[in-house]
Amino acid sequence: MAALLLGVMLAWGFNVPIVKAMTEVMDVVWVAVVRMGSAAFTLTLVLLLRDRRLPRFERRQWFWLGASAVLLIYLNQWLFVMGMRLSAGTTASLVMAVNPLLAVLAGALVFREKVSFTRAAGVVLGLSGVSLAVFMAPQAEVAWPGQGELLIFLGQVLFIGGGLMIQRLTRDLDVLVIGWAVYVLGSLMLLVNALLLGGWPRTQAAFSLDWVWACALYAGILGTALPNVGWYHVIGKIGQSQASPHLYWLAVFGMLSSALTLGEPLSLWHAIGLALLVAGIRLGSAPVRLGPGA
Repeated sequence: MAALLLGVMLAWGFNVPIVKAMTEVMDVVWVAVVRMGSAAFTLTLVLLLRDRRLPRFERRQWFWLGASAVLLIYLNQWLFVMGMRLSAGTTASLVMAVNPLLAVLAGALVFREKVSFTRAAGVVLGLSGVSLAVFMAPQAEVAWPGQGELLIFLGQVLFIGGGLMIQRLTRDLDVLVIGWAVYVLGSLMLLVNALLLGGWPRTQAAFSLDWVWACALYAGILGTALPNVGWYHVIGKIGQSQASPHLYWLAVFGMLSSALTLGEPLSLWHAIGLALLVAGIRLGSAPVRLGPGA
């Protein structure tokens, strides 16, 4: 599981500068449509190759799949994009880094998972490592939390809520089937919204550039579809709260990808932050104990 989680974080981390580059030449909503639509198309092909047919769901399953799509794809994308527009970069990164803490709290409340001292210490260590690396980065922009940070925080809450739904759905459905349904439904929601807002001519013009095609393929397939199915598989097996400390790796791979693609410098503070982060992940991802009746 650790190797799979590391691969997922690597794919997500290197997806950040690619998506950012796409927003320079097309509207942000259409970037989400292209990314999620490519992921949905990829998962459809994989599903047809494996099963030779598309799945059928019970009415109850459609409800939970639709709710997961709203939380994980539609609303999460909107809140993230709007929040990044209104927030300071450093403060936004710190807000996103509270995801593992939210996941641990949600696991305790919903699935009655025991929050041991070791796990709590791991979450705090990981958050400290991310905070140190972000604050000490060159040209770090720090501000008091405002509307943008609140939107990003709400997006993180919805991400955790959708993950809890996925965790329950994996008891009855295959993760590839879940991923396909969530991305198809979420992509359709985003497409309807994008068509109402306009911006298609600019998006169409962007695809006259070869590098946009390459970015769209990576963002949809390697940056979204395959790693998200891997993430659903992991949280179905070990639970979201146990897997979530590995999300701290996103900060590491995000900084590394920025250094490689944008030429941003790295320093000794990044190495110290990485050491704290690795220690936090090792402690925070220790196996959980369930309470009675779980």
